[in-house]
Amino acid sequence: MDFFSAFVKYVPLVVIGLIPIMNPLSTVPLYLALTKGMNAQVKRRQIRNACFYAFCILLVFLLLGNGMISLFGISIPGIRVAGGIIILILALRMMFSGEDQAASVDAEPEKIMRTDLDFSFSPLAMPSLAGPGSIAVVMSYGSEIPREETIAGHAIVITGIAITVFSAYLALIAASRIERFLGPHGIQAVTKIMGFLLTCIAVQFIASGVRDFIIAFSGAHAG
Repeated sequence: MDFFSAFVKYVPLVVIGLIPIMNPLSTVPLYLALTKGMNAQVKRRQIRNACFYAFCILLVFLLLGNGMISLFGISIPGIRVAGGIIILILALRMMFSGEDQAASVDAEPEKIMRTDLDFSFSPLAMPSLAGPGSIAVVMSYGSEIPREETIAGHAIVITGIAITVFSAYLALIAASRIERFLGPHGIQAVTKIMGFLLTCIAVQFIASGVRDFIIAFSGAHAG
């Protein structure tokens, strides 16, 4: 398969895997609360910075993920199963509580605002947009890149990350309109749907990891 065909085939799969766990709609209420009373220019700057930071966080974990695996002696099937379990837990929370608990913060928006700090990195970029679930998805995709296709594989995943982060940028730019159009119940319904899609993706990650464990164990036992 040539690079263009692989690009067209796999980039959408990366986006589909990341969109439900990043779930930009779950960040909209927090963003609206934090930016209440700010002028449009400051709001846009916060959105740009948050999306830039989220992209950089995911990029770092994609590029350094295999190094972390080697450093700690973790197998590729292990990271797939672990990532799948983390994603599954977050997905079930999204389905049954209506929100992604990994994207929540301990402090109330009013308290965060009173500190008069730039909140684009935390809590918007991390953990809301680039939380443990998104990181797990990126590392899982990175672990599936064939060694002989390292450059092309990373280019595909990075493109998928960029498209996903851009979709988050668009969602935050249109936050006020989305809130008025969907309302709290609509946002909750979309979150539950994304939670279901994410559950399917998590099960696939776990099944893939378990399959590789079985293959590796069978080969070692036969040897």
